[in-house]
Amino acid sequence: MLLEQSVGELSPHEALAFSRAMIAERRVLPLEGGLMTTLAVRAREQAIERRFAQLAGTAGRDVGERARALASDQVAERIGARLSDEQAHALVLITGPERGAILVGPAGTGKGVVIDAAARAEQYSGHQTLGIAVSGSTAQRLGQDSPALTGQTLTLDALVARVERGQLAVGQHTTIYFDEAGMADTSRLERLTEVVEHTGSKLVEIGDGAQLPSIGAGGMFDRLALLAPSAALSNIRRTLDPEEQRAWADLRAGRSDRAMAHYHARGQLHMADTRDEAVEHAVESWAKLTEKHPISEVALISDASNKEIARLNARAQHFRAQRGELGELEVQVPGVPYGVRQGDRVAMIDQHREPGAERIENGSRGEVLDVTGAGEVLIEFDVTAQKRTLAGDELARVRLGYAQHIHRAQGATVTRTLAVTGSWQTSKEPAYVEASRARQGTDWFVSREDLGVEGHDTDRISRLAAKMRRSHSQTPSLAHPELPGLDYGPGFRHPIAPSRRSRIPGIARAINRIVQPPAPERTR
Repeated sequence: MLLEQSVGELSPHEALAFSRAMIAERRVLPLEGGLMTTLAVRAREQAIERRFAQLAGTAGRDVGERARALASDQVAERIGARLSDEQAHALVLITGPERGAILVGPAGTGKGVVIDAAARAEQYSGHQTLGIAVSGSTAQRLGQDSPALTGQTLTLDALVARVERGQLAVGQHTTIYFDEAGMADTSRLERLTEVVEHTGSKLVEIGDGAQLPSIGAGGMFDRLALLAPSAALSNIRRTLDPEEQRAWADLRAGRSDRAMAHYHARGQLHMADTRDEAVEHAVESWAKLTEKHPISEVALISDASNKEIARLNARAQHFRAQRGELGELEVQVPGVPYGVRQGDRVAMIDQHREPGAERIENGSRGEVLDVTGAGEVLIEFDVTAQKRTLAGDELARVRLGYAQHIHRAQGATVTRTLAVTGSWQTSKEPAYVEASRARQGTDWFVSREDLGVEGHDTDRISRLAAKMRRSHSQTPSLAHPELPGLDYGPGFRHPIAPSRRSRIPGIARAINRIVQPPAPERTR
């Protein structure tokens, strides 16, 4: 990043020299294996680890057997079955005496049921419970999957901000459930653990390090699972097909060749000549499936660009219009080549605030109930059943919701999934998430254009499997020792004279943003 920002400001020699100076001053830390980190990132990771180690100690927070039994009975009545042995064990562990705990669960293993039981047990003990996630739509889904948290979920950022401003009371009788915690970057997690430390609350992290990682620096979830009491779920419940279960496990473990052989044998791996043809085949299959399944139960997923998502959405809308399922009146959506009609499925790409009403979260999905000649669009959102009328520039926050990017799909459960994949973005974690959304199977749509023209289709399937083995998971810098022996000595002279440095303020500011941690913020 330093070298990129130095273009036109520093010569290559000066930029490299400046980098060496940052290393000499220990603002940038070389690590074994040819890696580097900043002192700020290292400090945040150390703070998170220190705090979680303290949270993992006995703190008298056990809810007691009676509360667990009452909660288990209530959940069993709701789902029509008792908790399994591993779910019951997980319940005991995450409602134990510590202020920090981890629940690890691969896709479809029933994490929501355990969280629901744990939250009910905490509530029976007189404790406040809150559910959080990085994204608003995931937080809402947590409240849907774990009814004990309904109306008590919010984003991680909102929790931290409200506590710091004194707008949300969190204390030693509060338990926070953090869903899809593996998607949290180090900066967010550092702020969250600071809040938990200072308020005396309890934090339960739930997630799976094999699913989608954070966008920024992260990777702390698996490391924290080694520090705190941790329970792991393993029995897949989302699908009862044993061969499909094995395919999910193979993708999760990087055995993508076995998984793709499974889908190929079942006729669920579809090869087209071009990417455009693969997209068209996927949406045609979606149209056929949605004739017999509810639209919300068929996921149409791409791991590529927003442009491809827009095309999938427009084509899906076309098929619905042909079937007579949409209204005639259309209102154009700013920024995309389509409009919305009555009956359309839509999704928010930004938050929507309305005075005196609950915020509509980014990622919320719903249905268009009405479109007026004045350009007003009435939407009812799925999870909250809230209704909003949007018009004009507000519609720029809306997109058709038939197709979605893989990052919007993590945590969802549907009947069938159709995934367009195989391009340069394809990797291990998205492939596993794509496969594990559906109860009754996933179809894959790929192109020879993406996989190369050499050889036969069997060779291309091998190349697809190779792409699905590539992991983009985050690794914390603490997992890598510092590289010894880089000492420039006390007499090291800064490579750029003060007069020269004064003429590159943009570079100096950029470097300071990278290497200097922000001033600590305390809760009020």
